[in-house]
Order: sequence, then structure tokens, then C-alpha cells
Amino acid sequence: MAVTGSLALCACSDNQGAESGLTEANQVISLAVLNGNHVTTRAGRPLYSSEANQTIENVVVYVVNSADKEIKQTKKFSSWQSESSEHNTDDGRYAEFLLETKLEDGNYQIFAVGYHNDSSYEDIENALKSGSTFNENAVLKLSTDGGAEEIFAGSTEPFEVRKSEGFKKQIVLNRQVAGVYVYVKEIPYIASATELRLVASAENNRLVLGQFDNRDLDNNGAGNSITSAVVNGFSEESAFDKTLLRIDLNDWFSSIEASGTLIDASKWQKPAEFEGKATFEKGAVFGGAFVIPFAKVDRTQTLTLQLTTAGGEVKRSWNVNRPTGDSDPYRLYTWDTLSSTFTSQESVSEDKNSYNIVRNHIYGLGTRTSNDPGSGTDTEPGSEEQDAPVSLNNKHEIKLVVNDNWEVIHDMELD
Repeated sequence: MAVTGSLALCACSDNQGAESGLTEANQVISLAVLNGNHVTTRAGRPLYSSEANQTIENVVVYVVNSADKEIKQTKKFSSWQSESSEHNTDDGRYAEFLLETKLEDGNYQIFAVGYHNDSSYEDIENALKSGSTFNENAVLKLSTDGGAEEIFAGSTEPFEVRKSEGFKKQIVLNRQVAGVYVYVKEIPYIASATELRLVASAENNRLVLGQFDNRDLDNNGAGNSITSAVVNGFSEESAFDKTLLRIDLNDWFSSIEASGTLIDASKWQKPAEFEGKATFEKGAVFGGAFVIPFAKVDRTQTLTLQLTTAGGEVKRSWNVNRPTGDSDPYRLYTWDTLSSTFTSQESVSEDKNSYNIVRNHIYGLGTRTSNDPGSGTDTEPGSEEQDAPVSLNNKHEIKLVVNDNWEVIHDMELD
């Protein structure tokens, strides 16, 4: 539920890095996009579960002067899946390349970004540089007709290069966005109510590629505690409807009819868009989306699930809460638009209603750890422990799951 990638700068064959006693002055970059828990990383859209998959086409590496960020060398993989090789077994992909021109003595830093061809963030590569200077805090604008999508980035700390000795370094690419999903069943029947909407207290349309985390995460979001987190998003507009995702119930039921107080599950159907891509528990509905991180609004419910008419009239709503005790105090880094820098807050605490949506975490209602838990067949209710939608019948509170290698998994609650 967390996705990471890593780029390792190392010498080929039997050659070792300078810090390991390298005898030849090789400067080789070993580039790997991997996860560390034997699950390949996921990039792209849409989001079907917290499962990790890798489908990015582009990986760009920038070697820069660590003082003024002047770009010294660039390497781009424009067909990552074919230009790379399998890394171990189901643990991502990697590629190695020799620097075309050896770096001179000096201090350097390496940055890398992985993304899709049809990116929603407009021209990523132009945003990453100004002339010959790398933008360490590049701002990506979300196009008006596209939703947020996964994008990976990372960097090394500054390091010294001695041309006569070579070097060995590693970069870890982590996901730069958050994810949300709703996986529920036993939906109340209310006349004219045909949509479920996940609504937020805030929403952003700018993503900042900065304040990189170089940790190599594992366990796909399980058992990881956070001591720091990043909200790397902001907005230049305020007129958002703040709806993160919509589920049209007409897509999931051949007809919306009552069975007692609930929508008749015998009318369930799987939408055509999921055929051959995902399986579900029969009777359940699902919606997932990637989200640019945003900070909590004090004393305001962060996420709310609404049952609405097609026009948006709310017929019923549930608070989506973090479980009590789910969050310990941590340091939070947020983007300051006035100074164009990241600022930090120490010992940030959250309550169950008001919480931050942070980078590389996934917030989910229901348990859904695989795109295809039924191995091609939509399962009967309750037959798969790793595929457990939340019942909306007589619910007042919803648990939210946050998962980031996803770095951390948070099971959210309905209130």
C-alpha cells in the first residue's frame, strides 16, 4: 500500500563504489524502480486497490552541482518497461548505464522522476528545469480535464566525487501523491439517491516535487510508523467542489430497487470498465482516486461519504474517521506559497475527525489489498478476507485506512 522506487548509483560487474574500495574510476548508475516487499510498484491511473503495480513509461535522471543545481548530465528512459530488466522476482525493474562523460571532481546531487506519457501534470520535464538549472521544488500544474495520478521522485544527499576513484550512490523514488478509495456494500435505499461521493475539507491542484524522502520502505504499508510526513500540494483557486471521487450506483446495479431498507443486491452488476482488470465482492461498489496531498482544516471533518442524487442533493452522509490511536505526533512539512519553500511543524497531532492527507499514504474504506482477489471471478459475500467491503447498513461511523509503499496503512471508520 506504499510504493517506492530506488535508483542505485553503483559500479558494474565486480567493481565497487569508492566508499567500498573501488580500484577503477567507474561512474555507473544502476536505476531500479522497486518496492522492497517483492511487489512491483504501481504508477498510473485509475486506482483499483492498494496493490502495487508498475506501469510507468518514463524515468528521468538529473545529475546536478549540489551548490547551484546546475544540470551536468541527464539520462532519460522513455520506454522504461522495455529498457529495464526484472529486478529479482516480482520486485520491480532496474537498468544500469555508464555516464557518457565522467564527472569532474566536485560535489553533486542526483534527482530522478518517474511518470506516465499521458500525464495529468502537463509538461513535467520543462517544470523540472529553468535553462540549465534543476528546479529542486518543481511545481506541477494539474490539467483541468485530468485527475491526479501517481508520480515518483527522489534524490540523493549531496556527495563528493573524485574523478580518479568513481562512486557508488543510491536514490529511492517514493510516490508523491496520496490515494483514496471507497469499497462498501449494503447501501441504504433512498428514493432518487443514485451516487456515493467522497467529499473533502480541502482540495489542491498543484503538486510540488520537493522535500524528497529517500527511505527504502517495505511491508507495503503494514506496521510502519511515521515520524515525519509531507503535504506537497497547494491550490491557486478556491472554487473547488472538493469531491474526490464519485460512484454512480447505476453502473453497479441493473436497477436501483429496494430490498427492505437496502438497495437490492440481487441487481448487482460489475461495470464494464473493470472487466478483465479487477474483481469484487458481489453486491459491493468501489471507487478509487489519486489525490494531491492537502492539510487538514482545523475543527473540520476531513473526509465525508455522502449518498446523493445525481444532482448532488445529499440524502445521507457519514463521517470518515481515523481510528482512535491511529496517529502519533509527527513532524509535518508543508509548502509555503509566499516563500516558495517547505516549512515544518513539530509534534503535529490529529484527531479522528480532522487529519492531514499526506504524501504516499492511501486512505481506504474497506479492505482491498489486490486488484483481482477473486482471480478473475467476482466473489460471493464474505468469501475473501483480503477483500472486505464495509457495510453502510446502520452505520454512523466509517473507518479510514491509510496506506503509503504505500508507507502506512490506515483503516478508516464510518461515523
